[in-house]
Amino acid sequence: MPYLDYYNNRFDLTFEKTPIYYAGALLTASNFLVYSMMSVVYMFGKDSILSNLFIYGPIAGIITTSVRDKYSFTFVLSSSLGAAHGVAHVVYPFLDEITGVNHSIDVWQDQFLHLGQSVLFSSIFMDNSSLLFTVYSFAFMIGNLFNVILGYNCWGESCHDIYVWVSLLPALSSGLHFATGTLFQTTKETSTYGFAIQGCSSIMTYFMFKGSDDILKIFARCRFFEIYFIAPHYVGFFHGRYLITKTLPNYDKMNNGEKLLRILGIYSNELTKDNMRLFSNYFYKPQIKND
Repeated sequence: MPYLDYYNNRFDLTFEKTPIYYAGALLTASNFLVYSMMSVVYMFGKDSILSNLFIYGPIAGIITTSVRDKYSFTFVLSSSLGAAHGVAHVVYPFLDEITGVNHSIDVWQDQFLHLGQSVLFSSIFMDNSSLLFTVYSFAFMIGNLFNVILGYNCWGESCHDIYVWVSLLPALSSGLHFATGTLFQTTKETSTYGFAIQGCSSIMTYFMFKGSDDILKIFARCRFFEIYFIAPHYVGFFHGRYLITKTLPNYDKMNNGEKLLRILGIYSNELTKDNMRLFSNYFYKPQIKND
């Protein structure tokens, strides 16, 4: 055999054989986590200190741990953007459980973060992408920028309906950001399927919210619009740490407690020649060794 894939003896590479199912499983886990967190917030109370700690405490720990262990800049930025987007909904609660859509509160700041989501997605696939994808990516980003401008000038004004339809673009950006958090450390093929699935899901969610203020009110009461961008990063973080932890040379000699503490991020995962490519890339790129 001309070369040996170091990871064949380390990982269950099911996702390389069935990438669409692997992507679907991770996205399902993220969606389940979102609704589980919404249930907890409902029990704690929307504005309680416990809800705030529950939503923002873990993501702050994940961002800190990712920086400490020199994880992919893309994932660190995505986690930070998710937390920032949540805070924006707290500071500018234009969607609430009483009125549904509150036109008296600014929306453009939130839409600016959606623009950031579109830039983040485009940057992930920009390398070695086709000219057509590059053109679509720039059009997507420009459309989101246009939406920020409309949000500033048309929110609650006579041109509000134009803004509503253009806001389909930031809704799509939301789904792609959700996928970005979930699919960290999967192959490019798996991620491509996952982004397509969640992108379609976000468009359906857009029309669901557009068609019913009652649904908006229920979701706002459970702080969905904060949790949606934060929860998937938990799945991506722990999935990524599991894979990276298993590359450590002494993994087989670790006791279960140490393995768990490394996966949770309590213990740092040091760089080795075998996992360096995993740390520095958003996509899963196994190390190939010569035989």
